[in-house]
Amino acid sequence: MNPSGYRFIALLGGTSRAGLRAQNPPGAVCCKSYGARPGRIVEVTASGPLPAHRRGGPLRPGELAQAAVMAALCAVTAIISVVVPFAAGLALLGTVPMALLAYRYRLRALTAATIAAGMIAFLIAGLGGFMGVVHSAYIGGLTGVIKRKGRGTPTVVVAAVFAGLAFGALMVGMLAALTRLRHLIFKVMTANMDGLASFLARIHLESVGEDLKRYLADGLHYWPFIVLGHFTIGITVVSIFGWWALSRLLERMRGIPDVHKLDAAPGDDDAPIGPVPVRLDNVRFRYPGSSQDALREVSLDLHVGEHVAITGPNGSGKTTLMLLLAGREPTSGIVERPGAVGLGKLGGTAVVLQHPESQVLGTRVADDVVWGLPPGTKIDVGQLLSEVGLAGLAERDTGSLSGGELQRLALAAALAREPAMLIADEVTTMVDRQGREALLGVISGLTKRHRTALVHITHYNTEAESADRTIDLSDSPDNTTMVETTDVPVLSAGAEHGEQPPVLELVGVGHEYGRGTPWAKTALRDINVVIEQGDGVLIHGGNGSGKSTLAWIMAGLTIPTSGACLLDGRPTHEQVGAVALSFQAARLQLMRSRVDWEVASAAGFSPRDEDRVSAALGAVGLDPALAKRGIDQLSGGQMRRVVLAGLLACSPRALILDEPLAGLDAASQRGLMRMLEDLRRERGLTVVVISHDFTGMEGLCPRTLALRDGALEPVPTTAAGGRGV
Repeated sequence: MNPSGYRFIALLGGTSRAGLRAQNPPGAVCCKSYGARPGRIVEVTASGPLPAHRRGGPLRPGELAQAAVMAALCAVTAIISVVVPFAAGLALLGTVPMALLAYRYRLRALTAATIAAGMIAFLIAGLGGFMGVVHSAYIGGLTGVIKRKGRGTPTVVVAAVFAGLAFGALMVGMLAALTRLRHLIFKVMTANMDGLASFLARIHLESVGEDLKRYLADGLHYWPFIVLGHFTIGITVVSIFGWWALSRLLERMRGIPDVHKLDAAPGDDDAPIGPVPVRLDNVRFRYPGSSQDALREVSLDLHVGEHVAITGPNGSGKTTLMLLLAGREPTSGIVERPGAVGLGKLGGTAVVLQHPESQVLGTRVADDVVWGLPPGTKIDVGQLLSEVGLAGLAERDTGSLSGGELQRLALAAALAREPAMLIADEVTTMVDRQGREALLGVISGLTKRHRTALVHITHYNTEAESADRTIDLSDSPDNTTMVETTDVPVLSAGAEHGEQPPVLELVGVGHEYGRGTPWAKTALRDINVVIEQGDGVLIHGGNGSGKSTLAWIMAGLTIPTSGACLLDGRPTHEQVGAVALSFQAARLQLMRSRVDWEVASAAGFSPRDEDRVSAALGAVGLDPALAKRGIDQLSGGQMRRVVLAGLLACSPRALILDEPLAGLDAASQRGLMRMLEDLRRERGLTVVVISHDFTGMEGLCPRTLALRDGALEPVPTTAAGGRGV
């Protein structure tokens, strides 16, 4: 196996043919690839299911990544079930990752996961942990394979009987060979039965006790048949029960499309790599289960060494176009390139995503740059780190890097593959101003220093100015503009100024991660803040200044290691939910698969109440027609507004927004700020904004708190756009 593609395929995911088959039932429109030769063309035909997943060959990067993750989950559950008293039942949870693995991938992926999990569990928890992994692999593997092949309960019964006979025969053989162990087991069983008979004699059931002793003695003479029958019946019963429980889970998983996953097209593994020049002719894309296109017809040419910027509002299809350029096949149209995409491989296609934490895999900076490259590849790590502004940090722990530094490290790892095409998808969204300027300085000159085609996806027009040309996807299929005429939702009545304690009060708050360990790190120190009803407060600071930690403390999700955070005079961690928190990464906060289900679940009403769902979506500027849309079919900005819709529908006591403008286009940013200003001024909503940027926040947040290295510092009024602390 060539592991060079592991980094990027593992991050974006690898879709098995079985998974794609579930997404594209017979008669559905799917894509067909013709060969992997120069001038390869991808076109669309109406056909049945996709071909079966390749049976031969070593584990693919996507399979290996999934096997590693599932093995870790299974090993953890097996270890906990052995180590923690009275937790043996938790071992059943280990069947779930193994069932998913067997359902989606080849049997060799399940085998690899079983071996890895078994070794880990044995080293930590001994033979009990190892057997827990084996049991989970058997039950989960049996269910997943049979479900993938479309069989039912009769197949499970037949397979379980044969498995029981095999296990029973193996155990009989072991006991026959290990004579002393067999005699010891029999003596233990006899002693236990003698004890039970003695107890029965005390309660005047001597005859019952004697009968049991006689039955045991007779049974030990025919122990091979009893052992064989015991394992056959036991394994059959366990298999049927596992099938009954896990098959329902897998059935639910069948309806969840992996809309953002990428996989190599048939024949790409052995094809010459040549992602550019690439031509898209009338290409469009529609996610499975959607009623409209995520990307309308697009035609473009991308040449070697060209710098192209792709701009457009939220929902316009920027990320979808990135997936097509990175190898996903379109719903219709023609994609022509000289060879294979080569995702993550030397000379192929490299992708740098919006969240750098998901791409940095090494524990040391230098290790991460070369992680996943083929053995023997010579890379000047120092030169690459200097180019992206990380000179001298080769030996640093990646966990100690700021967001901007992590993003530059992800860029260095991408450049280490000498890609013919580099795709940067909203790479500056989560970075502070200083880090953004440094990143843009690196990106703008890439095509001059490297022979690579650069595709920079952004919704900031200023970031697109350095490109050779810009492709604007403003003709969005979604209604992504803010609905500014929607009525402001009614919030719960709050305390008036001066009549009750402040809404939020932080008294000497400090927080230290890993307290008492060699890895202790101070995030906050001696924070004193008072926030009244209806206040708008901006907490400003660079990456790593402690902003997000402070937000989690104010929401009650983290208890400070010193000091106290009070909500209406009581600790916030005793009132979780009263303060709503919008996470920096919106996708992590969305737990349901559909928009209306998510909003209703967050707000605590039925998704059948379409009027309330529509009102909640309209309050954050989303078209109510998106209610039936799948969560993974939304853009990043739309996801952020769905989260906000659910939070506002709960009528929170205060609202904390962690980087609320990240991922939103300019029009959506203005509309969201205007809506929040109305909520604060007219309904008395207390708003706390966590951001590394204060542009456009003046109306919403008259007060500004500046964090630097975990401590508050004075803020000039002119810089904050309002009064300081």
